[in-house]
Amino acid sequence: MELSRMKDTEKKPKRLHSDIVRDSINTFGTNVIGSLLSIISAFFVLGVLDPAVKGQYNQVQLVGNGLFTLFGFSINAAMIYFVSRYKIKNTKKAIAKLTVAMSALILAAGAVAVLFMKEIFFSGSTAFYCWAAVVYGLFSFLMNVCLAILRGENKFKMFNTINLLQKVLLTAFMFSMLVWPSAMLLVTSMIGIQVLMILFALYGIKRWNGKEPDPAPEDDHSVQTGAMFRYSLKSHVSNVMTYINSYLGSYIVNAVYSLSTFGIYNAAVTMMQQVWLLPDAVSQVIMSRIAAMHEKDDKVRLTLMSCKVVTYITIVCAVLLVLVAQVFVPIVFPKYVEAIAPLRYLIIGSIFICYAKVLANSIAAYGKPELNILPTIIGIIVNLSLSFVLIPPMGVNGIALATSASLTAQGFTSMVIFCLFTHTPFYRLLIPNGEEIRSVKQIFKK
Repeated sequence: MELSRMKDTEKKPKRLHSDIVRDSINTFGTNVIGSLLSIISAFFVLGVLDPAVKGQYNQVQLVGNGLFTLFGFSINAAMIYFVSRYKIKNTKKAIAKLTVAMSALILAAGAVAVLFMKEIFFSGSTAFYCWAAVVYGLFSFLMNVCLAILRGENKFKMFNTINLLQKVLLTAFMFSMLVWPSAMLLVTSMIGIQVLMILFALYGIKRWNGKEPDPAPEDDHSVQTGAMFRYSLKSHVSNVMTYINSYLGSYIVNAVYSLSTFGIYNAAVTMMQQVWLLPDAVSQVIMSRIAAMHEKDDKVRLTLMSCKVVTYITIVCAVLLVLVAQVFVPIVFPKYVEAIAPLRYLIIGSIFICYAKVLANSIAAYGKPELNILPTIIGIIVNLSLSFVLIPPMGVNGIALATSASLTAQGFTSMVIFCLFTHTPFYRLLIPNGEEIRSVKQIFKK
């Protein structure tokens, strides 16, 4: 019997490692395919789409995402942690209560923004786009709740299917812009696709192939709504600040410049975000895995290897992205050639924020999301300070440089906090050891 237990212990890390690699690769593959679909649609559509139409569409996305980020209180982060650890049977009541409460809050906040702050958030927009942003924010929140539960249950096959299907459908509607270049059609189709994906996700949550997993004996009890909400509040502060730090430049451009300029700047931001495909994929996968682990050494080992692999690949992708953009954007998308300059400034910060993306999810999986607050505070201070200094002489490029510097500061601070919290030497986040090199070699051999 003792021999059997030892064999099970030996097999478990290998199986876990295999599952993480598989889900990370599948999630990364889904993100890459989604990005390629966006590029394909852009190739055919951006050439004929007026920047003002794109700016209107982006404005709905920006304000809608802001509503659910600010007033969703990051309960999706709490759901990933609690569902991973306590399983869905012990968390569904708390999830239902919090989802209803946050949905009502998002609608109320959106109504206030439309009725009393229209000129601030919806400059140059009609009532349709104002209310569309509110609806988009609500459905974005509901969809993120469903996706968080799927991640907590480690149902990454369904999670990736939904993300990919959403991209495919949105790409199909983007091609309709060739016939009818209308922001109204694009916004309406985007919201309709969200509704379909929410229904699909609910089906995935209820469906199990085989027996539903049980939590560890010490975690087999109902989760109180208050406990989940307290965790979400700790996560919320850092998540909101991360959102503000990442998109402060976009809000400034939206408020100060024309919709056309906003559409061009957003194109630079969108290109920059393509280098986040791998960091996002890995951080999405490891959070639920780390939350379910009980050995500290296993958590640290997984985080360190993930950080280094992600960063090395991201550096290569970032350099290639800038080179490709400089060659092809003037030829293929001449209307957006002005996006290249801000992209050059943004790309440096996009590399360093990769550390924050992986490390923040790792720290949250330890049950300590409040430790992610300080890096975001430092990032915002850097962003605001440099924006005031750089906008007068540099304009939009100054906004991009301020954003890049703030993302770099946030990433570096996350590295320091992780090292202090886990008592890990700083160099281990930068330099691979022999074990990690062997592990990566084995992954590529497979």
